[in-house]
Amino acid sequence: MAKYVSATCIAIAISLAISSCAVFRSPAQRAQALIEEGSRLFSAGYVAEAERTWAGIPDSEKREEYTAYAQAYSAYDAAVSRAEKALSSAGPEAAMAAVSGAGAIPAAPTAVVAPDPLGAAARLDRVATTAGAALASRAASAESSADGSLIKTRTGAIADRVAAASKAVDGYIEAARLYRSAGDRAPEAGAGASRSSSKAAKAEELHKALLKESLVSFSDRMGEVFARSPADTKKLDDKALLAFNAETDSLIRHALAEFDQVVAAYPDLIDPTKAEKLRLSASSLSARFARIEGAIKATKNRGRPVMPLLIGIFNPQPGDSQRSRPGSFTGSSVSGSDWWWGIVDIPKGLAQDLVITMSDNRPVRVYAAGQGSSAGKTASDLVNPLFKVGNSWPVLNAGERLENGIFHIEVGPGLSSSYSGEAVVYKSFVVRTR
Repeated sequence: MAKYVSATCIAIAISLAISSCAVFRSPAQRAQALIEEGSRLFSAGYVAEAERTWAGIPDSEKREEYTAYAQAYSAYDAAVSRAEKALSSAGPEAAMAAVSGAGAIPAAPTAVVAPDPLGAAARLDRVATTAGAALASRAASAESSADGSLIKTRTGAIADRVAAASKAVDGYIEAARLYRSAGDRAPEAGAGASRSSSKAAKAEELHKALLKESLVSFSDRMGEVFARSPADTKKLDDKALLAFNAETDSLIRHALAEFDQVVAAYPDLIDPTKAEKLRLSASSLSARFARIEGAIKATKNRGRPVMPLLIGIFNPQPGDSQRSRPGSFTGSSVSGSDWWWGIVDIPKGLAQDLVITMSDNRPVRVYAAGQGSSAGKTASDLVNPLFKVGNSWPVLNAGERLENGIFHIEVGPGLSSSYSGEAVVYKSFVVRTR
């Protein structure tokens, strides 16, 4: 026979002995003995053995009370174990959910001396406290990040400011959610949730204000996109120029889609009539890219492109509706002529003027389409010399004098090698220069 016997075996043996002796006792005495023995087993941590002992209680009401308690405690301990596992493997949010799912420790019958022999309640409290602290820490980090995003709403391009405000709103909402998830397990959670919710509301107000500003400035911003220039204008062969044209078209179409989404999501931000006017102004820009592509493919002996290639009052200079955004060009030449080309978009019947303005006083001539670098010297110079002002060379009523709006610029030699210039369309250059 073994020298040592396990505690479980001893407990079972005692239980069997008492059960056998109980045969000679009254039912009440037998019930009391089983209750006490089960309680000793339960207090020692032998929950399953205690349940089996209590299952022998003759009184059905007492039997149900004690066995149900043993089962409830076993289920509670298992729930605590799941919460511990969730904390170690799935993270604090899953752990807090498991803590909530575990509920409260079941109430023990009076005879049970040690109602939590496995320390389940204390273990669950440790899980909740650890998870709560982790959630509060994450919430503080989310709040701090949102504060940083809010700072970025103060300067920069409007699109970046709108994005920063949206990010701040999302960050504060997430921070408030995490603080609430921490509940009373983190001392600062309640105040943090209230603070972050308040910040989220203010950030949302700012976000809407910036969205409105973005909508109102949409036409001007699309004008800037239309008038953008490639990073390296010296390498603009036909293939690169067509690709750049397609890319700009894509940018404006994408921005139009985003504009429509914002208007649909926030219908009260801007008057519908104004929104449609802004949308049409941008879509009219997009409609011009096919013309640019056709001109690139059709125009020969044209020299280098003025950028943006297509200019006109359809895309006015911000703050000056009488003047288009400029097409610019830069070169270097001491002797001989340099050639450039571009396109004006002037509606039929409007006497608008094309003006080439140079950085120095070198001579400039302007020719119509088909009169590029090979034939330009024998073609008619379209500049109106009587209306020349300083280094500005005007072509009056350019819409009627240029074939398909295409113009070629001959830049003559100057005193220095480097030069730069701008091509601009005016509603009336004569009126503006008087």
